[in-house]
Formats: sequence, C-alpha cells, structure tokens
Amino acid sequence: MKKAQGGINAAILVAIIAAMIIIYILFLPTEDREDLLEEESDYAGSSTSDDDEVITLLSENVGRLDPVGRVRDKDIPNVNIFETTNSKVLDTINPISIRNGWFDKTIKTIRFSIADPENTDNIVLSFSAPKRRGILSIKLNEELIYEYDINRINIDPIKLKKNLIRENNELEFSVSGVGARFWTTNEYALEDIKIIGDLTDLSRQESQNVFTLTDTEFQNLEEVEIRFVPYCSSSATVGILDVFMNNRNIFSAVPVCNDRYKQEVPLSAVSAGQNKVIFRTNKGSYSVEQIKLDFREKDVPEAVYYFEVNETTFDDIMDGEYDPFIKIEFVDDEKTKKMDLNINDHLVRVDQDKKTYEKNIGNWIEEDNNFIKITPIKTTLDIVDVKVELEEK
Repeated sequence: MKKAQGGINAAILVAIIAAMIIIYILFLPTEDREDLLEEESDYAGSSTSDDDEVITLLSENVGRLDPVGRVRDKDIPNVNIFETTNSKVLDTINPISIRNGWFDKTIKTIRFSIADPENTDNIVLSFSAPKRRGILSIKLNEELIYEYDINRINIDPIKLKKNLIRENNELEFSVSGVGARFWTTNEYALEDIKIIGDLTDLSRQESQNVFTLTDTEFQNLEEVEIRFVPYCSSSATVGILDVFMNNRNIFSAVPVCNDRYKQEVPLSAVSAGQNKVIFRTNKGSYSVEQIKLDFREKDVPEAVYYFEVNETTFDDIMDGEYDPFIKIEFVDDEKTKKMDLNINDHLVRVDQDKKTYEKNIGNWIEEDNNFIKITPIKTTLDIVDVKVELEEK
C-alpha cells in the first residue's frame, strides 16, 4: 500500500514539474521559445519549402536606386571687359541775355539733367560772350561757382564741381549792378552754351555667359570650382575684378595679371536649369580666358548586402548537392533595367527588360562572408527584392 502511495506521489511531482516547464515555455519571448523548440538547421539560412529543397541565404527588400550621371565640365567663352570713357555734350542751351541797370534787370535760370552723375566726370560749362559788360556771376544749384569780368568773346570752360552735380540741376546767370551810373546798363549776351562731360560706359565693363544643369546633374553635385586666367597689362592700371554666379559674388579682388585662378563655388550659388556667370570690373581692361567650371559628383549610389555560408553549407555546394542562385525581382514597369552586379568581386553587367533576373553563382560563393553590390547605370532601378537561394539538385 505504501509502495502504491509512493508511486502516486512521484507521478504528481512529475506532472507538477511538467506543468511548470510548459508554463515557463509559454511565457518565454517568441524568439527564445522558437530557438528552444526548433532544431537548428545545418545550413546558414531558412527553408522556404516544406521539403527543404530551397534554402534562403539572403532575402532583402531593396526599393528604388537612382543613378548618378557624369556631370560634364563646362567651358565658358573668353570675355573682354574694359572701361570706356568718352567726352560727350550732355546738354545744349539756347542763347540767353542778362541785364542789370537802374530801370532794367534780367536774371536767367536754366535747367539741365545728368542721366548718370556717378559715372560722369570732368563736367564743364562752355559758352561765348559776344556782348559783355560788368561782372558775370554764375550759380550751380544755388552755389556760386563763377564771378568774373569777362574781357573776351571765348572764355575757358568753367569746371562744375562733381559734389554739386545732381540728376536735375539749375544754373543761374546774373550780372553786377551799375552803381551810380544810372544812365548805363551792364549786359551779357551768351551763345553756344553747352554742358560737356566725360561719360563712362559701364555696358562694356561686364560680360555675361550662361550654362545649364539638368535636375539630375544638380542633385548629383558634390563640389563646383571655377578656373580662369585674367590677362591685363598691369595690376596698377586695373580695378577690382568681380565674378558673380547667379548674382552671388564668388570672387572679388585685384588679381595678379596673367596668373591662373581657381575658386570654389558654393553649391547654393548654382541651380538646376539656367545659370549665369558674370565678369565685371570697375576700372581698366581685362581679357579673361581659359574659363572652365569643374564639377565633382557625389559617390555613386549602390546597394550592398552581406550573407554568410557556413562550412557545412559550403561543403554541400562544393559537393554538388545544392546550386546557389541570385534572384532579383523588379517592378514590372516595362523599362530597361541596367546595372552592374558585383558578387564577391565578380562583375556582371545586366541589361534587360524582364521582370526577374536569375543567375547561378556556384563558382563565386565563398565560405563565411559573402557580399552582393548593385549599382544602377543611367536608369532608375525599382527592385522588389534580391535573394540568394540554394536549390537542391
């Protein structure tokens, strides 16, 4: 009876231990529970079929791969920029007459305009005085600039101070009084009145060229440099050379004549589409030659994947029990798929329209670490997934 009782107690204990083990397994994390319950495979990968005829060594979702096209350097034509200053009649004024006597007094005010005062120098007033008596006074914008008793018909030009010149100006002509000689009149008759000045033409001090970048080229840019040689007679005779890229100043200096210059261009200064390159100087003459824009592209985008082949799997492949295949599935957009495929430094050029690509890579598989690199060529690749599978012979 005691023996039977002992057997029952032992059975209860075994049942309790079994129940505790089951409860422990149920509360384990999923991955740990699967590792505990499933027998580890002899192969690096997982089976994708019930009869273990296909074993997956690699399975990766890829997505879109955009190519990086070569951005060709741009040659810019030579430019000549120079300062041109010409003496020019800025305004002509009809003849005038001024008088000053006890019973007759005439003052004349004339107006004239200077279109570009900043770039107009050596401005003078010239006239002839066929009739003259008394002291002639001339005011420019209410500032006295001349007061003299003229004794000849043709006088030396009267210089007008640049700091008094505006776009719109006034000249006032008057003559001195006769004093006690009430029976006389001081008088001037002025003819051939001209405003003359040296006008600098800025249109030839600037040269503009254009180059274009496609959206793809712009997106692929890593660095931009501009190179040029400024030829000039002497640094003492020229002014600042400015270089603008899309109205952004990227170079401003008095260069050493005939030296080569290389200047980095900020990427923010260029854009997709049309781009403007402007050379400008404020003095002297330059011949800017050998102008070139150098472009450096970003690293070529590529997808790299790694997988391992353990010793047992590698021996089975070498013994001919399994064939390893790479399989690439594309989005079926009917476009040409062009790419370079690098498998453990073995290169394959792929150019096809089919939705899938498959190749036996048994001669390229290595024990332990393996890699696959996919590089698009010219066309965008939309890849669903890439797999490396072992198929049983």
